[in-house]
Amino acid sequence: MTEQAADAAVDRACRLLRLPTVRARFNEIADGAAREQMTYRAFLAELLPAECFTVDTGGWS
Repeated sequence: MTEQAADAAVDRACRLLRLPTVRARFNEIADGAAREQMTYRAFLAELLPAECFTVDTGGWS
């Protein structure tokens, strides 16, 4: 899968699952994870709490 196809798949999944923060921050966090050679688990541990924060604070109405 190309990066472009992967980005499109993530974007579509985020829309269907209603994950606006993951959708908005995915590229930024994924690029940082690649630079820092983070594991997949570490990448998710960085990305998912951002969505939780949005839900907890009532953001993205």
